[in-house]
Amino acid sequence: MKNYIIGFLAICLAVLISFMYKDSKTPILRKFPIENKPDRATSGEPPLYLYIFFSRNNCPDCLEAIQVLNELHPPFEVKGIVPGNELKNIADLKNTTGATFKLIGFKDAHKPFNPNYTPSIFGVSGSGKILFIIPAVPGEKKYLYDFLVNFYSKSVELLVNFSD
Repeated sequence: MKNYIIGFLAICLAVLISFMYKDSKTPILRKFPIENKPDRATSGEPPLYLYIFFSRNNCPDCLEAIQVLNELHPPFEVKGIVPGNELKNIADLKNTTGATFKLIGFKDAHKPFNPNYTPSIFGVSGSGKILFIIPAVPGEKKYLYDFLVNFYSKSVELLVNFSD
């Protein structure tokens, strides 16, 4: 009986060590896989990149956040990330959702960054560090702009340090 317990504990220890090793070699959400470069002229302030993961199939009330993101100006850089198969007819997708920002197709290789809930908004620094993830929910249109402006004003120093 003692040998079984020792064997069981050795196997548990080996599994635990393998999980720790895998996590240290491939950390989830450490560096966002998309290259962050400003699309427009910046005002000299560090940019805050906003990526919204969404699909044509999301509820229309949830996609109200797109209207707010359309109205943002530098230092905010907004890009939409949609499933690759929806990019076949990009004009129809932009017309349906109202998105005026650049849309990027999402590949299966980037699954660790695929949010549990769509639409979701990722706030990313220039170096690729994810600063926040918030879901886009009905009624968010009322407070999203204020949240983003307040977050930016309180995290400018953080964005400067993370943009290197």
